[in-house]
Amino acid sequence: MRILVIQQKMIGDVLVSTLICKNLKRWNPDIQIDFIANRHTLDVIRNNPYMDEIIVFEDSFKKDKWGLFQFLLQRRNKKYDYIIDAYGKLESLLICLFTPATQKIGIKKIHTSFIYNTAVKIGNVQDDTLQWSIKNRLQLLEPIMGDFPKTSEFEIHLTPEEILASREKMDRVLGKGNQALMVSAMGSSKNKTYPFEYMAQLMDRAFETTKLPFIINYRPDQAKQIDELIDLLHPHTQKAVIKSLTPNSLRDYMATVYHCCAAVGNEGGALNIAKGLHKPTFAIFSPLIDPSGWHTEVPNKCMAVDLKSFFPEAVDYQNHRKLAKKPEKVIELYKMLHPKFFEKQWIDFLKNCTK
Repeated sequence: MRILVIQQKMIGDVLVSTLICKNLKRWNPDIQIDFIANRHTLDVIRNNPYMDEIIVFEDSFKKDKWGLFQFLLQRRNKKYDYIIDAYGKLESLLICLFTPATQKIGIKKIHTSFIYNTAVKIGNVQDDTLQWSIKNRLQLLEPIMGDFPKTSEFEIHLTPEEILASREKMDRVLGKGNQALMVSAMGSSKNKTYPFEYMAQLMDRAFETTKLPFIINYRPDQAKQIDELIDLLHPHTQKAVIKSLTPNSLRDYMATVYHCCAAVGNEGGALNIAKGLHKPTFAIFSPLIDPSGWHTEVPNKCMAVDLKSFFPEAVDYQNHRKLAKKPEKVIELYKMLHPKFFEKQWIDFLKNCTK
């Protein structure tokens, strides 16, 4: 049996969609599974044992229409028993259209009925403890696997060499076997970044509680902004920021957070990666993002805070696109989510993960 799974982007989506492959291999280890993903997401699926072939969807195809057309023509030469489209956008619909398959499975939308043989109706409301970004992907498996038991734990796969090299680097800086807290200080955009004055307060409190050093995850082009955050920290906390251990690539981040006691900060791909490595996480959600889609609460292990929990009428996640066009309003909402509202949760989490 040959199955094609499509999930181009983003990093968090690609990581969660690896559950499709993992569950299929648990159901039938002999299945041939191909996975299509954008090039910039490949690090999260490198060494994944549940995929037989990774097919690269170039990031440039968004502008390079000729390159996209050639890619689609190549897909006509492949034949699958099933295609599972977990992305459901124009590019993946075109891949489904051009790639021969006995059954094509995807998310039910008005414009997808003529593409898929089986269109699965999914929800966007968390009606149990499992986040719907996972639940929806498991639903895409039901036309193939039926009621066969499914796992919801996605994985990151590091090599022994990556793990050892990262540990040796941390040992040289922190001392043998010592840990640190990984901080995701910046989200993927300004609209998804907790105000620095609040993040600084959380980091000060974290250092008071744990006395552990911090490793801050950020891109090189964000260095100036990170310096602004560090300037807001108490002098003792500033000294705890270990810049020499700042990850210099996505794989380096993975190997570094593997040795950290927890990953905390803005919700996004970095914290989802930490979850894939079974690290404790504490996520702060943007007013734009519905936590029910991306968070499954596990007390003192996988925790999150969001504005709606404290001010139920403040945000309407159904209008997130409209809100995203008003960055000043997003900042106003963010500032309502003061650290004082979740100080106890924050401290309890830190104490538990540093026992």
